[in-house]
Amino acid sequence: SKKKPRLFWMSAMAPLTSVILGTLLSYLTHADEHGIQV
Repeated sequence: SKKKPRLFWMSAMAPLTSVILGTLLSYLTHADEHGIQV
């Protein structure tokens, strides 16, 4: 039986990616609020 590593990684990375994006987004917005140029 052939395994599908791509499908596995996509399903594994999807929630992780959304968490990372959310963290980056909040970090950038907070940095912007504090007057730090991004």
